[in-house]
Order: sequence, then structure tokens, then C-alpha cells
Amino acid sequence: MLIEILQAMGTHEITGLLDVDPKLWKSQQLGIIVLGSDELLPKLFEDGIRQVFIGAGSAGESNLRQHLFAKAQHLGFVVIPCIHPRAVISPSATFGEGPNVMAGAVVNSAARIGANVIVNTGAIIEHDCKLQDHSHVAPGARLGSAVTVGEGAHSGIGASVRQCIRIGRNSVVGARAAVVSDVPDDTIVVGVPARPLRKVKA
Repeated sequence: MLIEILQAMGTHEITGLLDVDPKLWKSQQLGIIVLGSDELLPKLFEDGIRQVFIGAGSAGESNLRQHLFAKAQHLGFVVIPCIHPRAVISPSATFGEGPNVMAGAVVNSAARIGANVIVNTGAIIEHDCKLQDHSHVAPGARLGSAVTVGEGAHSGIGASVRQCIRIGRNSVVGARAAVVSDVPDDTIVVGVPARPLRKVKA
């Protein structure tokens, strides 16, 4: 998906891809070769590559995404933004390093999007929301105004979050849940209205 976004942006030439799965090494994805794993990052930096993008993004890959972001920054890479031209972005919204914003997403006025955040296809981020670093808003999820999404938290497909709600650090909002009260850190909530299911496994 991000390959197509970068191609649609028309501003970056993709040298190659990295993947933790050895079965993909030397294969091609949408015409781009998979060079190997992230262990190649130091060599690529030595070879003059200075920009990377991070494609890990499913709910189960939050820790991997954070690890890759930290590793890339430590080595000196710039993690570039991947923002689809058909996303609707307010001029007053702000972004940290390396966000992914998919087609049809809406990011409204004065929203603050942290580093390494995913705003997925068709998600709505209303005005004055704050998405902290490494958080993920899944396809079709809707955040009312002034919602805060904690670091590493995940809002599931089609979830709805009432205005001024806080979703805690590393918490998970289930698909199609309706969140009408704050979600504690490290908690999975599901249902309509959303209620705690269990703690996130360490």
C-alpha cells in the first residue's frame, strides 16, 4: 500500500524494501525488490541512503513498528511521511516524523498527529484531536473532536470515539466499538458502548 502512496506522491524513488520474513528476500513487491531484513540498514546508510519509510502497521505489529522507527532514527535516517494525495488534510493540522495517512482519510483543523502514526483508509480525525507517537487509527474509525489517543494505542476498524475521550497508552479499541468514556492504559475495550475486556498482554 505505501509503495503505491509514494508512487502517487511522485516525490520519492524507492531503492528497495526490507522485510523480516526470509521467504520474501530477493522477491519483488509491486516491482520493488526485497533486499533483505532490517539488518541491512547500517550498510544502506553507509551507501548513502538517508530516507526510509515504515510499512509495518497491523494491530499485532505495533512493537515491531516502534522498534524499526527507533532503529532508523538511531542510525540517522529520516523517516519520511507517506500521505496519500486523496487524503483530506487541514492546513492547521501538524505531523511528527514518518506518519502514514491513507486514501480517503480526513485530518481536520488543529489535529496533532505524532511520529510514526497510521491514519488508515477512510478514518476521520476531527478537529483538535491528538494522536500520540506510534498510534494507529484503523480503516473507517471516527474520532470526535479533541480525542487523545495514547502512545502505541490502536483504534479498530469502524470504531467511534466520542469527543474529548482519552484512549490510554498501548490500549486497543475493538472493531466497531463505541467509546463513550475514557479507556485506561494497556486495556482492550469492545462493544457498544465499549467496556473493558481484558488487559493487553505484555
